[in-house]
Amino acid sequence: MTLLIQALPLLALVLLLGTGRASAPVACAVALLATAPAAYLAIPAGADALPWLGAYLTRSMAEGLWLALIPCGIVLGGLVFHDSARPRDTSNGPAGDPVDTLFTGAFLLGGFTETVTGFGVGTVFALAAFRRVGVTGTVAAAIAIFSQLLIPWGGLGPGSSVGAALAGLSPQALASRNAVILAVELPLLLPLFWHLCARAGHRVSTRKKLEHLAWLLAEGALLILAHRLVAWEVCGLLATGILLTARLLFAAPPKGLAGWITTLRAALPYLLLAGVLLGSRLWRNPPALAPFPGLPALTLNHAVVGLWLVGLMLALSRQDLAGPLRQAATRGWRPALALLMFVLLARFLAFAGVPQALAGALAGSFGDFAPYASPLLAGAAGFFAGSNVGSNSAMMPLQAELGRVAGLGPLVLPAIQNGTIFLLLSPQVCAIASGLAGGGATPGGIWRLCWPIFPLALLVGMAFVAAG
Repeated sequence: MTLLIQALPLLALVLLLGTGRASAPVACAVALLATAPAAYLAIPAGADALPWLGAYLTRSMAEGLWLALIPCGIVLGGLVFHDSARPRDTSNGPAGDPVDTLFTGAFLLGGFTETVTGFGVGTVFALAAFRRVGVTGTVAAAIAIFSQLLIPWGGLGPGSSVGAALAGLSPQALASRNAVILAVELPLLLPLFWHLCARAGHRVSTRKKLEHLAWLLAEGALLILAHRLVAWEVCGLLATGILLTARLLFAAPPKGLAGWITTLRAALPYLLLAGVLLGSRLWRNPPALAPFPGLPALTLNHAVVGLWLVGLMLALSRQDLAGPLRQAATRGWRPALALLMFVLLARFLAFAGVPQALAGALAGSFGDFAPYASPLLAGAAGFFAGSNVGSNSAMMPLQAELGRVAGLGPLVLPAIQNGTIFLLLSPQVCAIASGLAGGGATPGGIWRLCWPIFPLALLVGMAFVAAG
């Protein structure tokens, strides 16, 4: 009975999100209320109930608000940057080879824009490219979800930041481990991509398949290498940006000085952002806000500060500061509220002892095999939460505790949790992709085409558990 009470908040969250009966903020609010019995059970023997519960509420709320500040700031700052960096000339340019366009849109263009802005924006760019070669509908939406693969670095990584904080890890170390996992997953996803291309009417030749494999091996290698050289927040941006630039220049090199000027002008906002983010890391010992020992500090060289700085500079250069701010507030308040509620729930669960209790129950029931449940736990959280912040907030404390109980290295299970590719098939991501694709596309249609992602994620996750 005690275990059921402790599991009730997560069960309520999964049930409400899975059935679609409530929005993410409402589901989190119900789960927060369900933590009350678990918190009561966590009162130490001999302690006065009311003072202990008051301290529990105060500490959970304060630390949750602080942890939510950075991801919410990145979501809103990313929207300001995206609106300010959007080119005035909205022409799509000439269509190219369909297979090349589908590959570039899915794995490079969409991934690059997603790492910069998050919020599913990668699917917008990918589908715009697909329309130029006549690929629409469910198959276009299914290919577009590959733009979400760089989950740990999406929107400069608010999910990884929260996940690392909840697991007590360095975000650089956590993202480095995720780079290795994604480097393994990328080539394994190619057969599904080729199948979808064929469904779209564009069969992929053997020569093209070898090219695609080489590009994705290079992307994985660059991603791993980048974490050894620069700050983790920009590693996804750099890995995809370098390869995207090379691929586009190779396919259609600019003609003359005017062509190069146009190309550089289009790339300038992204070059500026990368330069500011990388350059800010040269600032040693910057001023920082650190109200809670053990939780991440907000430094003046943090990625969220650089993102806002560049976004506001671009808006001012266009003499339109109010427009991007208004758009960010209009489009961003709902996801920001959802992120806030997920992070608050994570702190309330942690201080009520829920992750520790559930991890102990799993270890007691399954023994040495308990860690192999990690990919399934990560997948369920990612699928139903629909965002890396939400997924990590709900499940990262449990994953970290399960790894400790099992005697695994501190990065093993948190890395499996952080960025599970089940997120690609979450109802929220599939709803965005199908809505943008048109042509009768539906989330159910995407699931029927892309179901192999589920077993692939489980098998890769279990392999990394076994490898330790």
